[in-house]
Amino acid sequence: MCPIRLVAPLRPGLLFLIFATMANPKRKQSKRRSALRRGANRFKAPQLSKDPTDGSVFMPHRVNPANGMYRGRQVLDIEV
Repeated sequence: MCPIRLVAPLRPGLLFLIFATMANPKRKQSKRRSALRRGANRFKAPQLSKDPTDGSVFMPHRVNPANGMYRGRQVLDIEV
């Protein structure tokens, strides 16, 4: 049975009963829809770029930590 909540009368002598119920889905959610929702949150492997000079891999659009190069220019001094 739903809990009943009494609300103050809008007009003298009238008392309204409001049934407070939670929202429930009308239909069962399909397995396909659940899988699509869960698939959007899966982990993805990071995309890596290969350096043409020494062949090391690094994150694209960032300085290569192995040799300090960025877009063909030396931007960091790396001690080898």
